[in-house]
Amino acid sequence: MKTTINNTMVLAATLLLSVFLFTFCTQTVENPKGEDALDKLDDALQEFRTVGLLHNEIMDEVLDDFRNHNGRFEDREGYFEFLEESLVRNLSSKDLLQGMKVEDIQALLSQEITRFRMFYENNPRKVVDTDNYFQSTISLYDDLLSPQQMQILYQIDYIIQYASSTQEIISSFEMINYSPEVLSLSHDDQLVIYAATSVGIESAIYWEANYQYWADALIYDDSGTEFFKTLAGAGFFDSVQWFSGRRMVRADIAGGVGGAVTGCMAGLLIGGVGCPYGALSGGLIGAAGASAHDAASQILEYAF
Repeated sequence: MKTTINNTMVLAATLLLSVFLFTFCTQTVENPKGEDALDKLDDALQEFRTVGLLHNEIMDEVLDDFRNHNGRFEDREGYFEFLEESLVRNLSSKDLLQGMKVEDIQALLSQEITRFRMFYENNPRKVVDTDNYFQSTISLYDDLLSPQQMQILYQIDYIIQYASSTQEIISSFEMINYSPEVLSLSHDDQLVIYAATSVGIESAIYWEANYQYWADALIYDDSGTEFFKTLAGAGFFDSVQWFSGRRMVRADIAGGVGGAVTGCMAGLLIGGVGCPYGALSGGLIGAAGASAHDAASQILEYAF
């Protein structure tokens, strides 16, 4: 049953992205001739670094939407509905996704958020760092990932688990990008790894600097002050009661990897598009959805 559900979710996401990429290809993308710039490692990696930066830009825009919202939310679902509306609106404004119907962006985003919520509903949290949505994502797509890709992704997960700082994550992920293991992969297989490392780097940078502002925006009255008391004296990568910075980074990477895998598949189904364009688009939607939802979930778990 679990395998059937997983396969259905992957197929649904792939078909949705296929529809988008067909439109995108026929309207705006010419089939490149000769040596495509994305075939060069540095160029492909730079494309995914841009996705990482767009992820951070969207997180700031969602944060501003919460700050500018008038009135309270009655319950957690009110927060999450507002969050999803904000994500769809801000994703739709990005050049990378121009030509994609708003309802298709919303469908893909909802699918990522649903998968995230199902995971945590079925895995009640006790020790937050052991709740590994990233590993669950790798398992979900194990039929579509090569053994080499899976080994590298588990190495990325290991780094997140034991890194003591954002700088350690950055340097470790940069080493992975140029490692013999990654360079030996096919170009399309490399893209999934670049989605993981690029989103992971920008996620760690963003959330370490901004999670406290999200708490201020989402928690009313004096609760925000109490929130910070629970984190007093702890670093972003320390486990403090219910909060985990590592979980935030893992969720972002999981969304980026899942989106990149299904996007790559969709691109390969459409002649003239190929894996890269789909991986970039899917990676951005998946990373943004998992990222914002995990941050809100952890903060609201404290507030409610």
